[in-house]
Amino acid sequence: MTTRAFQKIYTKIENITKATVTLRAEGVGNDELATVGGKLAQVVKIMGDQVTLQVFAGTEGIT
Repeated sequence: MTTRAFQKIYTKIENITKATVTLRAEGVGNDELATVGGKLAQVVKIMGDQVTLQVFAGTEGIT
């Protein structure tokens, strides 16, 4: 993780489905917005440090 101008940047995705990605992050809140591979996403689930994001344009092309 690095930080750039108040943005946290996480670079390791743990799991990808058709519409969601899961990663480990701290200090994240429900409904926060993010970008994943240049696509807009929203936090939909938090379990401890495991965070699931819904990627609105789908996860095709995200690695």
